[in-house]
Amino acid sequence: MARIALYGAGGSPYHHAAILARAGHAVAFVFPADIIGGALAGFDAFVMPGGGYRAMQGQLEPLGAVGCRSIRDYVAGGGTYIGSCAGSYDAATVPARFLRVCPEQAELCLLEARVWNDGESVLGVIQSPGIGELEAVNAAPEHPVMAGMPATFRITHYNGPLFVGGHALARVGGPTSKFTPAEEFLQPATAPRLIDQAVEAGVANIVAGEFGAGKVVLFGSHPEFGSSLAMDDVGIAATMLRNAVAWAGDGQRDVRATLADRPVPDAVRDADLHRLPQLVDEIAARCAALSKREEPPWLAPSAAMALFGRTGAEVWADALRQLPAFAAAAAAGAPDLGTPLLSYRPPADWSVDGGFHGVVPLLEQAVGLLARAEENWSGSYRAEDPYEHLRDSQYHLVAGSYLAAVGRAASAALLTRMTPPRA
Repeated sequence: MARIALYGAGGSPYHHAAILARAGHAVAFVFPADIIGGALAGFDAFVMPGGGYRAMQGQLEPLGAVGCRSIRDYVAGGGTYIGSCAGSYDAATVPARFLRVCPEQAELCLLEARVWNDGESVLGVIQSPGIGELEAVNAAPEHPVMAGMPATFRITHYNGPLFVGGHALARVGGPTSKFTPAEEFLQPATAPRLIDQAVEAGVANIVAGEFGAGKVVLFGSHPEFGSSLAMDDVGIAATMLRNAVAWAGDGQRDVRATLADRPVPDAVRDADLHRLPQLVDEIAARCAALSKREEPPWLAPSAAMALFGRTGAEVWADALRQLPAFAAAAAAGAPDLGTPLLSYRPPADWSVDGGFHGVVPLLEQAVGLLARAEENWSGSYRAEDPYEHLRDSQYHLVAGSYLAAVGRAASAALLTRMTPPRA
């Protein structure tokens, strides 16, 4: 059993947590204060997940230069860094333009793997090849991370970086029918597609290497995501995540408590358990009400972002169907969880862009996002940039990503898959 530190102050750590806990590893959520205080010394591997609304900046700014150096020193001293999507960008060789807006990254660069899709089409720092399932080619079958992987396999890609340099473990083989190129998010492509250029260039979506005495694995794609729109299922790509942890090894570590280990009062737990049925009912009622409304103009193909090879309207309908089921699954498993997984809420004065929240806070967030979509139903948003209104368009509030209501409910359900349960 390895001890895994999972970054809890940005992005979406839930898929990693569920997969690695189910594999028998001890998973703990860590925050910038933990990292700066030296807590990583107690872990075999540190995992930086995909990003939140502000992607890499949202992850790195709370760490600051000191926190980034702490991660760097941990890896140099023999630790292992595993990054997915934004988390892999954080540790790669990035363009000077990103360093100007996020200078902290200069303290974290761990691998001489250059981000190939440098651009400004997504959040101003990266050019997206698209969203959905890619066909990937196993470029290093002898590497421990690729053990048991076939010659080609499917893996979900969600805008993330592609690489030149480093030890390529997998290369982009091409899109599948469940992939939407970025050029087709809102309209048919009128220019060469980046995903096709990536295939022609032979760039990697997974790279690895060493830094000092430590190891680095950068997944530009998401081995932790499944193939469904809610990305809650587990595919063969998760094998590589488990392999990366095995490659890290199982050392004798100086275990230290983290901020997420702080006890939550029993009264909070009792109140949250009492609230769960209400949250499930409210999510079901709101989804039913939204599904009965006439299809609005903002679900037209030119306004609602397509992804996973599906139209925005199809993504929206799926989200409304899935949300109640995820909420019910989370509620069913919640009583067996320890209190932090059920009730954890970051302190109000923390600035976190996503990150770890307990089951009940996640379902509360899902309700809030559904309510905002209903309140703003008649609003219209300019759709020239599919991500311009990620925080406030009706579509993005409910569907289409792990940041939306459907993603929050799926994350709550994923937390119930973690072990061990409450004693």
